[in-house]
Amino acid sequence: MSRAEGTFYYVDLVGGSQMIEDPEIGDCHLVSTLGTSVYNATNATVVLYTDTSCAVLANPVPPGSSITFLFKSFRFV
Repeated sequence: MSRAEGTFYYVDLVGGSQMIEDPEIGDCHLVSTLGTSVYNATNATVVLYTDTSCAVLANPVPPGSSITFLFKSFRFV
């Protein structure tokens, strides 16, 4: 699989600030509890989901953007 280049930052209710370097494109990533905000410093769009299977209520976040949104999973596209 290909990877997005850069760093994806997010905050979750239990773990606090998190970051992922060069995340894989296409994989569904789970958040430990509930994500509250993100900053996408990668070269790919990340889509946030309100369920744990990357299927329900998608909210895309383009490269260089940040958002406050409650989410349980995310996928780079």
